[in-house]
Amino acid sequence: MRIWMVFILFIVFASLNFASSIRMFCQQYDVDCTIWLMPLLLTKLNHRLWVMLLPVLLFCDAPFLDEQQQFIIVRTGKKRWAIGQILYIFAASAVFYLLCTVLCALLLFPHIEFSLEWGRVLRTLTQSHASTLVSMDVLPELVLQTYSPLEATLLCGGITWLVTSFLGLFIFFCNLWMRREAGIILAGVVVGLGHFVEQMGMGIMYWRRLRYVSPVSWVNLQVIGKNTAESPSWAYVFAVSMLLNVVLVIAILLSIRRKPIDVVKSF
Repeated sequence: MRIWMVFILFIVFASLNFASSIRMFCQQYDVDCTIWLMPLLLTKLNHRLWVMLLPVLLFCDAPFLDEQQQFIIVRTGKKRWAIGQILYIFAASAVFYLLCTVLCALLLFPHIEFSLEWGRVLRTLTQSHASTLVSMDVLPELVLQTYSPLEATLLCGGITWLVTSFLGLFIFFCNLWMRREAGIILAGVVVGLGHFVEQMGMGIMYWRRLRYVSPVSWVNLQVIGKNTAESPSWAYVFAVSMLLNVVLVIAILLSIRRKPIDVVKSF
């Protein structure tokens, strides 16, 4: 039920002032739009906040322990059980991005165009006079100029997968040592930090430097990849996000060995 809720909420968030507006533009001018919406969606401040809160909902009860899992623990041992849980989080994070990408494209139906280019619709909507016709914010022209659609989708997908996995593992680790509510709250704070940094960075340049310690900011192609004081390089964000995941995996496995499994209760 929770998984269905995650993707229903994604459809709602992606539609509001984004996919529905693009579809309206297509309908008005009888044109089709290419499918490369997901990287552009994550450049939008409010959309990024709500979309990145969805993994918190998805993984809110990690580690996933029910009566069946209790028998698996007895048969396989706590370490193997924990490794299975960790692999599930990584796999679910990849599926999350892939399904969100597909859903974004389906929201344009029937005005869908398959092309390896951004297409004239998305390029047109980088202009303010065009976007105001359908009451949406302009699309980031810098992203369309800097990346090809496939490159943008792969880069955004890779870092979103790592950041989403980080959120899931972070909740897992917190839930091992604290009440379940603490894991959700702390993960929400991590997501909120990314929103706060970008909100404050609009007026105060100093705040933009906090992008280096804000994983959720790294999924925004508009501000990442420039290797400046305000924009971490792709090498940095991928290296640090992988390191964070490795540290959390090690911390979880060590915690599982030390903590009795009965501290992990169903949500």
